[in-house]
Amino acid sequence: MFITTLELENVRTFAKANLDFVHPDLEYAPAKTPLDKLKKRLPRPRLPNVNLLLGDNGSGKTTLLRAIAMSALGPSVTSPSAGIRDPGLVRRGADLPKNAKARLVSAFGLHPQDRAPEGAVARGELEVGKRGDTEEFRFLDPDEHVWEPVFEEKNDAFLVVGYGATRRVEQADRFDMGSRTKTRFIRGQRIASLYEDGFSLIPLTYWLPDLQKSNKGRYTQVVHLLKRLIGPGHYTFTEELERGDYLFERGGMKIPFRALSDGYRAFIGWVGDLLYHVCYGAPSGKKLDEGSGIVLVDEIDLHLHPRWQMKVIPTIAKALPRMQFVFTSHSPLVAGSLEWMNIITLKTNNKTNRTKVGRLQRSIHGLDADQILLSDLFGLTSTRAEAKTTQLHKLTAQAREGDDAAALQIVRELSRGLEESP
Repeated sequence: MFITTLELENVRTFAKANLDFVHPDLEYAPAKTPLDKLKKRLPRPRLPNVNLLLGDNGSGKTTLLRAIAMSALGPSVTSPSAGIRDPGLVRRGADLPKNAKARLVSAFGLHPQDRAPEGAVARGELEVGKRGDTEEFRFLDPDEHVWEPVFEEKNDAFLVVGYGATRRVEQADRFDMGSRTKTRFIRGQRIASLYEDGFSLIPLTYWLPDLQKSNKGRYTQVVHLLKRLIGPGHYTFTEELERGDYLFERGGMKIPFRALSDGYRAFIGWVGDLLYHVCYGAPSGKKLDEGSGIVLVDEIDLHLHPRWQMKVIPTIAKALPRMQFVFTSHSPLVAGSLEWMNIITLKTNNKTNRTKVGRLQRSIHGLDADQILLSDLFGLTSTRAEAKTTQLHKLTAQAREGDDAAALQIVRELSRGLEESP
């Protein structure tokens, strides 16, 4: 399953918005088609399974991830066992009536994995209305039979997995899958961290040792994918357990997962959780990197060093080429690792608090961080500290009036910081 289109109306900052998503099955324009001849087709990007949402704080990036997740649950989103709670979804404003409703209209491309013929489409409309102090969900599905697999847990159909910005991994000795399944079915668990800051991810030690015993072939696939997702130049997964914790090795030193840095724990945590859900329900004999589905990740650059930010999305996308990814980020390094076809921009009008959605209309792939930050994508006028910028402006004004000393000082200031060097 891939999401192809999403239409929002009266959803928080989105008074009305239409989005088209990149996915591996999309019909792209022929190679070398001139940009002015593209019409509605995009050129095929190097990473045809990646969408990146870029926008200011409060522009609605997380709201979009949640909207995709809710829509992908189909009619099961209205079930209490889905556990979806997203208060304030209906847009509020003086120009809207009290009984205004939010609408999320979606279309998904399906595959045999989704118990549907290749090329089939699942369409749905989610309507959210206010009722007292609460909001009610109503799913209007013209093709109800197509959505039937979403009511079953043990299958790999309609796979959607989401990770919020506060993602964390539960300690293995505290993890209790039984208590989770009492309140939320597995499809709801897969996206719960997008809605709940305290919802923890499934630790590798909960399921991987058992998989090693029960299905060595599948276990080998998981280990291979985990190493590919982490990528070269980082800690290596050793497959060794010590006191109930997996060890990771770098430079001959082995470190338990719990002792890794925040960046490594956060990253390995969510990719390990993803691999669990990819495995869950997948038929025997199927290669894990051939499965399709939707993966939503908020703040993909969270805790990552700039060097890792530049490579993280290409590494993930190539390891799981049939997964459709929708990421959010504020990092110019992440943005610069992609092409304009992969990037969806969100711009909010502060006066009306309305967000306008569009696809990036200029190439930034390969530009350096300063070039991207100073482009209209991020809209900065300078990447220098404010005090330094003010100082340079004053010196520039003096130099223009004929002050040779000020002109010389500009050259000196451009090569050093404000403070004295140690």
